[in-house]
Formats: sequence, C-alpha cells, structure tokens
Amino acid sequence: MKMTVLLTASLIVFQQQKSYSEAAATCKRNPKVVGACFSVHGRLSMGADTIELRLWPVGTKRMLGVSDGPKINDAENPIYPHNIKLDSIDTIIFGDFEVCPFTPQREGEMQFVCIESAKHLVVK
Repeated sequence: MKMTVLLTASLIVFQQQKSYSEAAATCKRNPKVVGACFSVHGRLSMGADTIELRLWPVGTKRMLGVSDGPKINDAENPIYPHNIKLDSIDTIIFGDFEVCPFTPQREGEMQFVCIESAKHLVVK
C-alpha cells in the first residue's frame, strides 16, 4: 500500500514537472514563431476584446497582442510564463519581457507574440 502511494505521488510530481517544462518550451520553440525573440520593457494588461492580453513597449506607440499563434482567434489561449499573475482587468504589470513574434512587425498593425520569460515584475 505504501509503495503504491509513493509511486502515485512520484508520478504526480513528474507529470507536474513535465507540464511546466512543456509550457516553458511552448513559446520560443513554437513552430509558429516567425522571427528572433526580443526583449521589451513594457506594461502588460488585460484587453477588453478578443485580445485578452496586451503588452505595450514603454515609450512606443506599439501594442503587442499576446497569443498562441498568428491569427486573431489564437489569442484565446495566450502563451506566457507561470510567474505572470493577472487577477483582474484592473491589474497592470510592468517588467522586462522576452517575446517571440508570431507575426512580422507592420506599421499600424498589432503584432502577435508569445512571452518566453518575464523578469523584474512590478504589479500595480
């Protein structure tokens, strides 16, 4: 009985570690990424429409849409690391983000990205 419980607990821990490592690899190694990843100091907030998560690079007029692919419908399951916690639409997070593009940068268009990592986070 004890051996079964121990094996079950070990399997659960292994599955959690596997899920976390798979989630961490889903951005940078995603086959939908179209270019080199880059760093952004920005403000992350929730959107009020189909783009649930938006990243504004501070000091620019650009807005990045956080998604899981290049289409607007891909924004329903945005890819971002586990250390980002957006509890409500009023939550704003400033920080340094490594993002990977799903679409090329174009004048006047939102660029879709995933977030590979986030550091130096300040929640407002």
